[in-house]
Amino acid sequence: MIRCCAPALYCILLPSGNLSNVTRTLIKKSSAASRKPLHTIDYLRRLSYLYPMIDNSSVFIAFDTETTGLSAAQGKIVEIAALKFDITGAVVGEFSELVNPGEKIPEVAIGIHHITDEMVADMPDISQVLPRFIEFFSGENNILLAQNALFDIGFINHEAQTAEIKLPRNIVLDQIGLTRKAFPDLPTYSLERTCRRFNLVETQSHRAMADSILVMKLFHHCLNQFENEQERFAVLNSLYHFSFGGPMVVKTDEAMMETINHALETGTPLEIVYSGGSLKGKPRQIIPALLYNRDGLAYLTAKCLNSNSNKQFRLDRIQECRLVNGQSG
Repeated sequence: MIRCCAPALYCILLPSGNLSNVTRTLIKKSSAASRKPLHTIDYLRRLSYLYPMIDNSSVFIAFDTETTGLSAAQGKIVEIAALKFDITGAVVGEFSELVNPGEKIPEVAIGIHHITDEMVADMPDISQVLPRFIEFFSGENNILLAQNALFDIGFINHEAQTAEIKLPRNIVLDQIGLTRKAFPDLPTYSLERTCRRFNLVETQSHRAMADSILVMKLFHHCLNQFENEQERFAVLNSLYHFSFGGPMVVKTDEAMMETINHALETGTPLEIVYSGGSLKGKPRQIIPALLYNRDGLAYLTAKCLNSNSNKQFRLDRIQECRLVNGQSG
């Protein structure tokens, strides 16, 4: 992450992978002692290479997808839902549509979200639904939120590429990241269990709208843990800013993805065999921290317990993966 220098509290975090050489030069020059600093939020926003600052003018969209599986390369979206709200929690819009995936929904997926082939048989396909979803969330400084955001981003990216639909570059925040900031010592960060811990769940159907509502509730509960508005926005702007981009290239099976997701939510260490680095082909133990997408590839940021340092691992280069407690992926 690179911090763009600006006076007082006017700072912004950018994923370094999104910066061009020109941008790096501009940031370097702006922070040099002989140069005048960038000094207003409006000026920052006029620079097209910067993400917008998250502030009182931001509108938030909590969204979720239900799918036929865990792999974006092999699965399809069967439902998209979203809630649009402002920083006070006032809901200003809703979106919910079932999607015909064009294939049978596996029984294991039906057992999770209870969306059947009969329910989607007469529904529109993704080429019709996705443009309507884009219209719903698009807008300057509209911020999307999702639990384990990279999962939903991966499916939407893949479906958009297949349907030849261009996606806007809105910020997407991962609710898990905010929950970790507000409650760093929870035993689990799964959406339902975390919301139950804080009495935010009445009934849970594991459908896209139900999960979107939980994300919105948990978002506000997390923000309320910080003392004032200034601190809340500082935390939001410090989170990793994802965005819709190229296709997710994750050459791994669904069991491995499920194992990694479980480790991210529970903080459980993983033992992996990675086809690179100093321990190439040998087991190493890691504590996963973040999944992110860069140039269409999925990466896992984790603390490597062997070297006691933070490292990035490409998911398609992880050859073996298992939870340290003995479960495998």
